[in-house]
Amino acid sequence: HDAPAGRHRGLARTVSPSAIRRDDVSALILAGGQATRMGGRDKRMLVIEGRTIFERQVDVLAPRVHEIVVSARSPLAGYRTVRDAVPGAGPLAGIAAGLSASTTSWLLVVAGDMPWLAGALIDRLLAHARDPVDAVGIRDRGRPEPLLCVLRVARLRPEVERRLAEGRLKASELLS
Repeated sequence: HDAPAGRHRGLARTVSPSAIRRDDVSALILAGGQATRMGGRDKRMLVIEGRTIFERQVDVLAPRVHEIVVSARSPLAGYRTVRDAVPGAGPLAGIAAGLSASTTSWLLVVAGDMPWLAGALIDRLLAHARDPVDAVGIRDRGRPEPLLCVLRVARLRPEVERRLAEGRLKASELLS
């Protein structure tokens, strides 16, 4: 299940035996925020135990998805980058950009500040992404967590675009 050479920079040499590539899934790493609490510093590039958060996420995602897309304010070499569909509208705008850019049936959404992303959890989410389901997510303390979910592109893209146009920006409502 290794990615073709050059496809995903920083791919770990060992891949979990449970990792199954889903060519119908793209991953979107959300990193388009202003990082105001971090003084504007790009959270993706924070180093945790010798590796950036981004490198850690790519190691988990690359063997499992067709493509990794990054929602960010500036391009990242080697990765397709999208900008928020509506500037200043929060994570929902990044999700909208990812849905619009997706070339696959499903979009795995991951917040760009999750250094401990677990392959086993991604595998479980992806295992549930199939007909007739439109969205797969998790709950954290009883509340839906929209920054780690899988969305069916064709069905959720118009819904997300409608919510943005109406000013309904709460991303967690996608999973309720």
